[in-house]
Amino acid sequence: MNERWLIIGKDERMRFLAKHLSTNERTVYYKNTAVWDEALNKVALELHPTEIVLPIHPLTIQVDELLGIRQAQFFSGKLNDQWQQLLQGKRIHYYLTDETFIWKNAALTAESFLAHLYQAKVNVQYKTFIITGFGRVAKMLALFLTRLNAKVIIGVRSEHQEAEALAYGYKGVELKGENSVDADFLINTIPTNWLTKDYASWTTRPIYDLASSPGCLDDLKLSQYELLPGLPGIYFPQAAAKLLTETILELRKEETSA
Repeated sequence: MNERWLIIGKDERMRFLAKHLSTNERTVYYKNTAVWDEALNKVALELHPTEIVLPIHPLTIQVDELLGIRQAQFFSGKLNDQWQQLLQGKRIHYYLTDETFIWKNAALTAESFLAHLYQAKVNVQYKTFIITGFGRVAKMLALFLTRLNAKVIIGVRSEHQEAEALAYGYKGVELKGENSVDADFLINTIPTNWLTKDYASWTTRPIYDLASSPGCLDDLKLSQYELLPGLPGIYFPQAAAKLLTETILELRKEETSA
């Protein structure tokens, strides 16, 4: 059976993903949109896709029913409750849970952040960075920055994280409003609204937020704050698409062989 793929998303990596997936055995249609609307229902009804690739962040739904998806299996980043309900009973593969994808995407995120700094003519060498959180993205950022002779301090939320940061060779500072840290920049990787008015001493420097939207700000509006989601798709879309292609095909292969 001829494979019919529907790739959806405004992130440029999705456009390159469609190119990577295109073969003689596959019909691939790319839709540059952030919403599932009547137009997308029409595309799906005409294509009757066997595979649908959704972007990392859930599409806004502007229809009462998703049409043309009866034969489709889905590949997705994150799904909200509305999507979970609409796709109940469908085969869904979550590429954001694949460990290889997570780590390689974290490395691309770190490299993309450096590209963002350099584009803004901000140098790294001998600067001090506070990185809040110590997950995969934070670990890759810390590695890249220290290799460029920057100093890295990890803002931690637990004794476990502090011990882990120390084991990696970084200073750990507990994430509390009363604590004060001398640094040039703050990079947030924690996907919660933790940065409130109680953290006044933490907001005296440029803040780059690499966590998922809506970012770390709670009750603050800061002129020196930048929310930077989806950096790999902005700075290295071809590499990001290649990684996503490999991950999706591997997830599909695993199901076929199961």
